Amino acid sequence: MPGTTNRGVYTARMDALKVLFICIGNSCRSPMAEAMTRTLSRGRVSAYSAGLAPIDHISAGTLDALARLGYSGDDLSAKGLEDVPLSDMDVIVSMVGTQGLRHLPVNLPARRVVWSIRDPFGEDDEVFLAVARLIERRVRALLTELAAAELRHV
Repeated sequence: MPGTTNRGVYTARMDALKVLFICIGNSCRSPMAEAMTRTLSRGRVSAYSAGLAPIDHISAGTLDALARLGYSGDDLSAKGLEDVPLSDMDVIVSMVGTQGLRHLPVNLPARRVVWSIRDPFGEDDEVFLAVARLIERRVRALLTELAAAELRHV
């Protein structure tokens, strides 16, 4: 039925998949992934990010790395898990290993993905850029996987 979501399966006739990226401070890694997903998915995926212990801003290093790779960070803001619609998520990606998933309610129906990505907070611009490039590769792979799942279910 058009406009309905079937958890874990996305087709063009359904609402956009909702993907949440989580890290510790929601200042570096997860906002990078959010911005990249929004751009690379061309609206087919609604991307969110949140921190387990969010700080009050997006790191300047994050914004610089995104800009250097051609992504906008203008609409990013630091937020916690309580600030995103957890129960609406189709996929939740922990960027801090399994530790991030331990903070989620057990009964969430979302698919859970674990990435272990170095936190560049407090590091120099080159570390931020290297982390951003790694996240970009991971996001591209995730989007390819989600698109393949879509094709299998059309």
